[in-house]
Amino acid sequence: MNASTGNRFRDTATFGFEMEFLILFRESGIKFQPRLETGDRDRLPRQVPEEPCNLSLGGDDDHGVHMKRLHYFGGEIAKKLTEAGTATVYREKGHPKAETSGLDEEEPRLGCFDKFCYSSYKQNTIVPEETMIWTDPTANGKRMAVRPETPEGHFWLGFEFVSRAYRYREFELAKLELEIICRTLRAEYLVSINAGKESDAASSRCGTHLHWGLGGAEYDLLTVKRVLTFMWVTEKMLMGLHATWRQNAMKYDALLQQGTNIATDNVSKLPSWTIDFSKGDWTREMEQNVPPRVSGSLHCNKPKTHWLWRAETVTDLAMLVGEVRKSRRASVGITELLPATSSFPGKVRRSQLNTIEFRHMQGSLHADLIAAWTLVTAEIMRICVDSSPEDFANVLERVATCVSDENSTVQELLNNLGASPETCNVFRKFHQQRLDREADWRTSMFLAEI
Repeated sequence: MNASTGNRFRDTATFGFEMEFLILFRESGIKFQPRLETGDRDRLPRQVPEEPCNLSLGGDDDHGVHMKRLHYFGGEIAKKLTEAGTATVYREKGHPKAETSGLDEEEPRLGCFDKFCYSSYKQNTIVPEETMIWTDPTANGKRMAVRPETPEGHFWLGFEFVSRAYRYREFELAKLELEIICRTLRAEYLVSINAGKESDAASSRCGTHLHWGLGGAEYDLLTVKRVLTFMWVTEKMLMGLHATWRQNAMKYDALLQQGTNIATDNVSKLPSWTIDFSKGDWTREMEQNVPPRVSGSLHCNKPKTHWLWRAETVTDLAMLVGEVRKSRRASVGITELLPATSSFPGKVRRSQLNTIEFRHMQGSLHADLIAAWTLVTAEIMRICVDSSPEDFANVLERVATCVSDENSTVQELLNNLGASPETCNVFRKFHQQRLDREADWRTSMFLAEI
């Protein structure tokens, strides 16, 4: 049955992707090629890029040198991508912070697709991704949190490719540009998605994030509740499409039923009504959209689905799905739905992009895999945006039945979501065991040229 009652999503949806990766460089004057701890030593890329001889001069401390290297090589990477056919610029900051001077100071917004207030999202950008390697430069003597395994005379730098915003109907163009990006990075550099060491507090393994918007318009509260409920039900099984380690990536990507405030009953972070919520219009709305199988289910002996539907504001929802310690972002990020001036603890950017972010996927330079996950999230968003209450409840019942059956597979879940055979085949090719091998920091130091 077609769960859609309209084409609002297909007509208005916009999306963008963010790809984290690390690249190996060599210090000035170093001539030898590094010895690679990998079973694919014969497939080396071109010479590891060397920093200019004067880049590290000037009396800078370690962090100052690190930032100079980021800015220099970030610009070089952007040039390489532009020469390959996908126009890209380098920015020192990854997201808009100083572009709001002409906006309403009370509540700056992204604006409609054709008149973006934030020029950052009109073009592809390379930005520094310090969080994978460097701690806050003001803390602990400016020491690295996770220092990657680095050959003598060499150093890793972390970057993020932030795509421009695409219309949903431009998906094929986005995929073409994604192929150019992945092919160029893998051909030109020693590039990794997992260089480094694991620790309890940090990791230098990378992620791939997807943002979905409605052309800059604000989401209504019902749609946000639908998305969170849908992911609450399906998320654990959907993680079978990704590297195993992502299931336990609690720092910034906590799964809704595992590391969030709602999952752990983090009382100090939860709205007061979660202890004793009253009846109201929300109960009728929940009954229309959520089948009894889901609304009647318990998590830690509590009806957590009711909490999502009892929420009165996006801020309530953001607090429920906040990550326990930082109240920042769960695997489904909704903080960009909050006003730019929001005082919510997890609001780390002064922007309101009006996007819902999917943070589940591991770092990858496989264009087909990223494109396939984009289409899966598109189906989820389409169902949540376009469905009538009856149709949404029917789809949710169907996927909940699939998820609750211990004999069901993630491929069956994809079928229930309406994923195409081509999309399903991509995930068969890039199965979890293969992704785990690529994500194993002990054995895989780089991704060879395709």
